[in-house]
Amino acid sequence: MFYSPILTLTLGVLITGVAAAEIRNLAASTWAYLVHSLFLAATFAAFASATNSPRLYWWVLAAVMTKVIFIPLVLRWYIVRHPTTELRPTLDYRISLVILAAVLMMFFRLAQTHMGAIAPTEAARSNLAVAFTVFAVGLYILATRRNAVKNVIGVCLLENGTHLALVVLAAAQPETALLGIATSIVVTVWILIYITSGVHKIIGTPDTFKLSELRG
Repeated sequence: MFYSPILTLTLGVLITGVAAAEIRNLAASTWAYLVHSLFLAATFAAFASATNSPRLYWWVLAAVMTKVIFIPLVLRWYIVRHPTTELRPTLDYRISLVILAAVLMMFFRLAQTHMGAIAPTEAARSNLAVAFTVFAVGLYILATRRNAVKNVIGVCLLENGTHLALVVLAAAQPETALLGIATSIVVTVWILIYITSGVHKIIGTPDTFKLSELRG
């Protein structure tokens, strides 16, 4: 029964993740990522309560500190120093939404038909499908977006999808929270933004597709 509100929260994670991917204004996209992270932290808290796993609350705290506070602040630091509108994506947003909807349907079908051994309940399989879709959204951003901020958000969504799958599959395991906290990519995000800021000064554009111009 507790899976109904949890599924609602995970769908919130997915919807706000897609919003962070598709919104062209980088400041608004960063806000969407912040809300996405709030939904993710709330999902962890719901699993902690539902499975009576108090250690997961440490993961909630870590998620709030890193994903809700630190990463949006780093992105904001970058945005105020660079153009605030995303460079034109390689695919139109309408095509993106169709592709992402197809991916979600594919993962729901895959989870419902082939993952009964690792996710025995229908609710668990649905949550797992959402987690895989969030991961796929991250990959999609990295493949189609040219702006450094969107690339960072894509990397974060890869991590968030992985963490969501981890908590769905092993919320009650004592090692789950430790593994989630230990695999945070907050340092990687800071390094990516710092390097990209320096690259922007050299080539005059945040377009990550033009980094090849630095050769030689």
